[in-house]
Amino acid sequence: MMVRESELADVIRKPIKKSVAQKVLAHIGEWSGSTSEEWKTRANVQQRKLDKGDPFSLAEVYKAMVVRKEAGTLSGADRKHLSQSEQCLSEELAAALNKPLGKICMRMENAALN
Repeated sequence: MMVRESELADVIRKPIKKSVAQKVLAHIGEWSGSTSEEWKTRANVQQRKLDKGDPFSLAEVYKAMVVRKEAGTLSGADRKHLSQSEQCLSEELAAALNKPLGKICMRMENAALN
């Protein structure tokens, strides 16, 4: 990936620390926001959160999509957003917590479903 040096601060952020990673995992469990029932509106909101790249926003997308998956109401866009949020978030949490990716994915799912 190439980024202009003048744009580094706007495009690249430092990885999260362990304490923030633990807060993100807690946020998955605590977040109780809702999503639109209209798939296109929901997809646009979720995509904006994914584009933002903030771990807490990723956690919200992940939880919302896991809840929809459990309810059996995932659209194609929802499946894509679930996959993207899980991949981005799990990799960052695994690095911050120094845990294997599989264990982090299980912790994320447990937090989302409890």
